[in-house]
Amino acid sequence: MKYKKELGIGLGILLVLSLFVVLSNSNTPDTKTADEDSRITIIDSLGREVTLDKPAERIACTHYSVDEILKAVGAWNRVVARDGYISDENFYPGLDEIPAICPPKNPMDINYEKTVEVRPDVLILPKFEWYDTTDEIINTFEPDIPVVFVDTLNPDSFCDTVQIIGKIVGNEDEAQEFIDFYSGIYDPIVTKTSQLAPEERLNVFYKAFSDNPEQIKTYGKEMPGGNELFEAAGGRNIAGNLPFAYAEVDNEWVLEQDIDAIVVMCWDKRYPETFGYTVQDPELALEGAQEIREEIMEQDVFAHTDAVKNEKVYLLHNELLSTPRHVIAIAYMAKWFYPDMFPDLDPEALHQEYLSRFMNTDYNLSDAGLFAYPA
Repeated sequence: MKYKKELGIGLGILLVLSLFVVLSNSNTPDTKTADEDSRITIIDSLGREVTLDKPAERIACTHYSVDEILKAVGAWNRVVARDGYISDENFYPGLDEIPAICPPKNPMDINYEKTVEVRPDVLILPKFEWYDTTDEIINTFEPDIPVVFVDTLNPDSFCDTVQIIGKIVGNEDEAQEFIDFYSGIYDPIVTKTSQLAPEERLNVFYKAFSDNPEQIKTYGKEMPGGNELFEAAGGRNIAGNLPFAYAEVDNEWVLEQDIDAIVVMCWDKRYPETFGYTVQDPELALEGAQEIREEIMEQDVFAHTDAVKNEKVYLLHNELLSTPRHVIAIAYMAKWFYPDMFPDLDPEALHQEYLSRFMNTDYNLSDAGLFAYPA
């Protein structure tokens, strides 16, 4: 009896201890569950599922359009490696302290060693598949460093891209604010231009960046956003069915086209006294733009066109076409192409708001160079 009594006491103690352990464990967070809760999974623009253990604290990226979205959603302070093209300290504070991991003209020519050295949580790259280095980049970095490809230049998918980047960095509220601004410009324009019949749309030739003014390069069907950019503004890219992303076209081909409007990309590094935020003399900038426009209109390849006859030849700063500011370019083009349809649209005011709200710069467009001509 004494043995049974002692056994009963022992079992009672064990039960109490077991209950204590259970209760203690119930108050301890489940590590696995906590890790799963912080995990982020996205589908990038290549259709790949990419998972991060938590919001990225150390970000590597290339192409200035990616840099600019990161700035707009409040994550620039987490960038530890960046594109080699950007140089504006007003846009990107502390720029000199952040190593560039690609040359200025090729965001897919990545310095692998330098990228690994900065120990990024993620590498965010533009979806520029024509460079043929996509698979090599993925195989080099993954699984140690997740690689995310984003489509930053296509208006149709731009808001999805901002959502993806906002999720990666954990700044989804900031991303939504940027999306709301973008959509507030884009949606009302497209609502009107989508009602245009095919024959009402202007045939637009886009003269892209080239090595010299006489060289004729343009965007074809493989360029992300190359068609969508002009369609949103109510135009039709006449090179939109050509089988390339960005290439030179024959003068003979251009001479055969019906061209209602010409949009010319003007690179600020070629025209430093005319285009960009750091131009010191606005009057001199206007004179420079007039000269550039006249040179284009006098070229034999364009002189015969309705675009020249009707003076529908327009100049756009390169960064308005190759960054998230492309929505400002859409606003300018819509106003140019269909002034009666958009009498109250003010692209310059929208541009100024973009700079103040999302880039946090003190640039005043009235004291800067040109971004669109004629304004």
